[in-house]
Amino acid sequence: MLISEGFQQTPYTLPPAWDSATSLKAVIRRLVPKQVYTKIDGDCKVFQERIAGEMTDLHGKLGEAKLTQYDQWGRRVDRLETSEGWRGLKRVAAEEGLVEIPMKREDGPYSRVHMFAKTYLFTPRGGVVGCPMAMTDGAQRVFTLLGTDQMKRDYLPLLASRNPDTAITAAQWMTERPGGSDMSLTETVAKPVSSSNATTNGAEYIIDGFKWFSSATDGDMSLALARTSGEGSRGLSMFVIPMRNPDGTTNGIYIHRLKNKFGTKYLPTAELSINGAKAQLVGELGRGVPAIASMLNITRMHSAISCTTGLGHCLAIARAFAQVRHVGGKNGGLLIHNEMHTAALAQSELVHRALLHFCFNTALLLGKSEAGIDEKGPTHSESMRLRLLTPVIKTFAADLATTELTKCMEALGGQGYMVENEIGTFIADCNVERIWEGTTNTLALDVVRVIHGTKGKALAAFAEASPRTPKKHASSIAELISDLKLLGQAVALYQSAETSSAVVDPRIPRLILYLIGYIASSAHLLEQALWSASTREEQGNAELDAFAFDMWVHSGAARATSLSLRDMLGKTDEVRSGERKLEELLVYGHGGERVAKLQAKL
Repeated sequence: MLISEGFQQTPYTLPPAWDSATSLKAVIRRLVPKQVYTKIDGDCKVFQERIAGEMTDLHGKLGEAKLTQYDQWGRRVDRLETSEGWRGLKRVAAEEGLVEIPMKREDGPYSRVHMFAKTYLFTPRGGVVGCPMAMTDGAQRVFTLLGTDQMKRDYLPLLASRNPDTAITAAQWMTERPGGSDMSLTETVAKPVSSSNATTNGAEYIIDGFKWFSSATDGDMSLALARTSGEGSRGLSMFVIPMRNPDGTTNGIYIHRLKNKFGTKYLPTAELSINGAKAQLVGELGRGVPAIASMLNITRMHSAISCTTGLGHCLAIARAFAQVRHVGGKNGGLLIHNEMHTAALAQSELVHRALLHFCFNTALLLGKSEAGIDEKGPTHSESMRLRLLTPVIKTFAADLATTELTKCMEALGGQGYMVENEIGTFIADCNVERIWEGTTNTLALDVVRVIHGTKGKALAAFAEASPRTPKKHASSIAELISDLKLLGQAVALYQSAETSSAVVDPRIPRLILYLIGYIASSAHLLEQALWSASTREEQGNAELDAFAFDMWVHSGAARATSLSLRDMLGKTDEVRSGERKLEELLVYGHGGERVAKLQAKL
């Protein structure tokens, strides 16, 4: 039989990106004033046409970057060649204002919601160009907060330019071989050109070191950490390093090799040798880690949005396939009418909806934090909540979304496993978000530090912002209140152990992070349900919004997190300590004990 004979499967067709984003549009309608929504709606309707046309064409022209380190005369040139698709998509990102919108803040505190709505639409066809855009976005915020007047004049107009011929992109260089996520082990050093002004913001320095992970290697400049004094993170300062000198020669930046990664293949990621690079101090000397935090808050939000839109796009593929795939034999019906299939996809869509609400409510907090006093800036409570929730949403979205992506692949059967149908690419690309900008353990410890550093006030602000009064959802609200109390008990236990001779249970921070994630996402789903029920234009969605909230609160994963933490708190220190020893044996066998003894002798 010829391939043209017999059964022919009808290919699926994806709907317009913005028109079909019903959950996204609903949460934005709740969060922003009507006139701002009208502006966002108009912008995104135009943008979806560009996504379906130009961006889809450029996406098909993506290819991996190529590195030529030496020319035919043996000269070191480090020529990095990116694909036509990559360069074209970067131009689209600039023209669509993905960095300009949050910097100009024409929509005041709602500018972040506007920008992330467009980022949500951009990402599925963006070919991981969202990564350099995230770092460019973070860089503009750093210069806005900490840059000298000259830096602001030199960099801000170019970082946020809508003209792709003049727009530049930024990288960030932190990760090094000794420490990975632990920046306190940074080996890269910075020496002042002149000792007379070494502590002055904007002072000139010379940088030497090796950065093990540099994403967006085709960027024009980078923000980097380097050691200016003693050991530890307090000896680190932040610098801006141009990639090239004004004459086009390298600024002492040499590409050791391009990374061979599991995913994000089109993104040029490299190991860099930095040999005598000219740089400028950004902010205060010895305050590099706090300085870079303003960039991390933004890139972590981009990470969460990237995972969420990846899941949303793969669900769109699964829905489209279900509308054209017949099952159940010759006379079978469409997959869309198979209730078992629908029930499985409903669980993944519930995760997507919960992440959408968590992401965009946190994005609004970020927008408020960037707004001026005359633009309804943040309250102290909102600022603390933003600091607490940023590491939570990054980890929460990365974990939950990547888990659901494999279910979307399964929903297409054998077609789902085919690279051409994209889901495999999203699985590979989105899994980097579990690592980039902090692994789960790293960010769980960050959450605990935030709670400890604010003496519990950040957690109190979070608890006070959680709705808990409606009678209609009494059982679900009771679960939330119970979880909030449990969260407080877990934090109290962990903090008391840190300040006493008791053994700190290292398993608690992860559970704290996830419980905060489930409570926050549940609270936002409740806010949506209450809003749609009380808003005449939205009442058609009220029943579904209420169902989604109740379903999420009582979901197996949320309850499992709560039960695990409750069970752990009910045990004695001795029992918990014994469990951790058994876990070590379970993973490493008796070899783990031998390694510990050897280390004790060294």
